[in-house]
Amino acid sequence: MDEEINIIEIQSEYERIDGEWLILHFKASVGLVIFTFLIECIISGVLYNLGEINTSISFYIMKYVLVPVVTNVSLIIIGYLAINSSRLKHNVKIYIVSLLLSAICFIVFSVHSIFISVYMIFTIPILFTVVYGDYILTTITALCSILAKTFSECFIIWNPIKFNIIDSHMRLINFIISICFLLAFYAVCIVVIYFERGKNAVSLQRELERFKLQQRLHNDELTSINNRTALRKAFQSMEEDISGSVYIFVMIDIDNFKLLNDTWGHAKGDLILSEFGEILKINCANAMPFRFGGDEFCIIFKNQTLNIVIETCESIQNDFKEMVADNNLNEQLTVSFGIARYSHGMTATQILKNADSALYSAKTIKDAIHIYEDLVECQT
Repeated sequence: MDEEINIIEIQSEYERIDGEWLILHFKASVGLVIFTFLIECIISGVLYNLGEINTSISFYIMKYVLVPVVTNVSLIIIGYLAINSSRLKHNVKIYIVSLLLSAICFIVFSVHSIFISVYMIFTIPILFTVVYGDYILTTITALCSILAKTFSECFIIWNPIKFNIIDSHMRLINFIISICFLLAFYAVCIVVIYFERGKNAVSLQRELERFKLQQRLHNDELTSINNRTALRKAFQSMEEDISGSVYIFVMIDIDNFKLLNDTWGHAKGDLILSEFGEILKINCANAMPFRFGGDEFCIIFKNQTLNIVIETCESIQNDFKEMVADNNLNEQLTVSFGIARYSHGMTATQILKNADSALYSAKTIKDAIHIYEDLVECQT
């Protein structure tokens, strides 16, 4: 179960990174639209000064600046609405932004395809999909980019001086070369995704191995709850906490446990300890249970009231009695608790001493819950 939770946490981290890249992906689309608009303005000014514009300047600006920028801004708005939509799944948003970038490149290429340098603009939407590590996404984006480029070359003549690829052998050759280049670029991207996914798989496996090792180091083998090593680490975190959080420490001891071992043997005793560990896990959803050693356990409560701590201890007592009855044990097995409050600046030794003192008082009665006197004073 813990391993599944860890895998979910890692996958959530991957999704978070994909989400950050999606925002950057969208911003790159916005940047491309702004950059294209600025270049179009500069080119318009240069061509006007050189006397290369054969139509009215207003018509030229309308056709080569305003129409493409308005179209691209419309696509950006669609992308923005998609990213901020609560109805769309994360993967759907990724596909929309990826294909919108291809559409923006299609607009830019169709308007300015007389410039040979614009031929490679379709590598941009393909490249931006690599980080997601999705073969299908990269393939669909590459296919749409190639089809958009082909459609533009064959059917769209935005600029009157553009030669159709059927009428110009040189343009046909350039077109074929550019398509081959896009295919080669797509193939390289697929290879990169393959190795990136392999590297991520290795990283995930190593993270799981590290998690399992940490579990072995901090979990008690018999009861599957935190061990003393984990308790020392928890004490260290508690001592370093300067946030003003309230900690209550509880020591637990199973009454008459030695009699159980002497009568039924250690195998039965281990079974009872293991089942008691399950009881602690069930009742300590908002606390950290530990096995201190032998039949002694402890719990650290953070920012919980004394009443909640006492209710938890009583619930553990009741569940333990039911478990003892289910195992048909005649011995008077009960659970005693000693409760103490942690004060900032207090050492781990002191909090243990206080809780142990309260536990000692509880064990003189057995099946009791005793509170260290300074915590009683704090509550009155």
